[in-house]
Amino acid sequence: MTARMTKVVVHYDEIALKGKKRKFFEERLVANLNDFLRNDGIPMRARKSWGRIFIEPLQEDTDMSAHEEQLRSRLRLIPGISNYGFALSVPKDYESLLSTAPALAERAAGGTFRVTARRTDKSFPKRSQEIEREYGAAMLRTGQPLKVSLKHFDSEAHIEVLDREIIAYLKERGIGGLAVGSSGRIVSLISAGFDSPVASFMLMKRGARILPLHFHSAPVTSDEPIAAVHDLCATLSSIQGRLTLALVPVIGIQQHLEEHAPEKLRIVLLRRSFMRLSCRYAQDSGALALATGESLGQVASQTLENMRAIDDAAFLPVMRPLCGLNKTEIIDIARGIGTAEISARPCEDTCALFVPKSPETKAKMREVLTAEEKLDLSRMEDEAMAGLETVHFAWGSEFEDSEQA
Repeated sequence: MTARMTKVVVHYDEIALKGKKRKFFEERLVANLNDFLRNDGIPMRARKSWGRIFIEPLQEDTDMSAHEEQLRSRLRLIPGISNYGFALSVPKDYESLLSTAPALAERAAGGTFRVTARRTDKSFPKRSQEIEREYGAAMLRTGQPLKVSLKHFDSEAHIEVLDREIIAYLKERGIGGLAVGSSGRIVSLISAGFDSPVASFMLMKRGARILPLHFHSAPVTSDEPIAAVHDLCATLSSIQGRLTLALVPVIGIQQHLEEHAPEKLRIVLLRRSFMRLSCRYAQDSGALALATGESLGQVASQTLENMRAIDDAAFLPVMRPLCGLNKTEIIDIARGIGTAEISARPCEDTCALFVPKSPETKAKMREVLTAEEKLDLSRMEDEAMAGLETVHFAWGSEFEDSEQA
């Protein structure tokens, strides 16, 4: 009997350790999967079963192979998935199972592999070790360029003996972590650079729903930074699902600092203003923390002294998921999630617009607060919040209406 692809098998690891809260985390991941299936118009649904999730066609005659690449491009970057596989299904007959070996051997060709078998139905006459040994031999007999390696392997053929069928598939790696939406909301300060989109991704991977907030200097700067941020948020929405970008004009604050603040403290004072604005937006949006793309010591404003002075202006926790990474590590992650090419575009940076020649690297709180008392930042921040605009995205596309996103 010819095996056919009938489902995608989705596994998770970290979620399985959540004890009494496990059901909540599982249901959040299932909901996220069904959200993207509906958005992409794929005639399938996700359901939870036996410690895994199955994605199956709504109708039996659906050709799953027609959607394989579209599914793969999504599944590899959906937080919460440790691995997945496009499963061939056969009746619970051993010869039928062995007939799937050529298809898996072809997919694994050119590398090393191992076979892992699991029996949900313990009455099946072959034990797991026997299945693994004999199925591996069947893959080798196909003549494909393959070698067995039980510890260091390129591909893993997975066999599952279920109640009504046997499924066989090659495992493909996901990004792991927790399903987006399972850990609350975080306002992420986002720019057109490499760092902040990666910071946003890393918090999505921990289950947070990110609310990106971008401070811009239009019309003094060009539209390029905002256009890049739009594209970055569209890319991030392919990972998170629904996403709303907030745009806040801060040119008034920058001009006020240029005219009235000590030159060396301008960047620290500007970032303190960003913290206050971010906290106000978070409060209105139900977010419980802020996040930035700062990495310790990367630029002048990212010293411990300056971070302390900047965080003092926030009444919410400030997370810095990139704090221990260098630029090369950050760019490597950006390439993996599809933001690197966008971030590499040449465009003006909002913070660099009025950057002093010698910025303070070890800000002292007394000096910062004394300088801030002489400024009219409260009024300027009110004006900035009044100019806030939002843009909505869902699974890679921009929408005009928040209800659609």
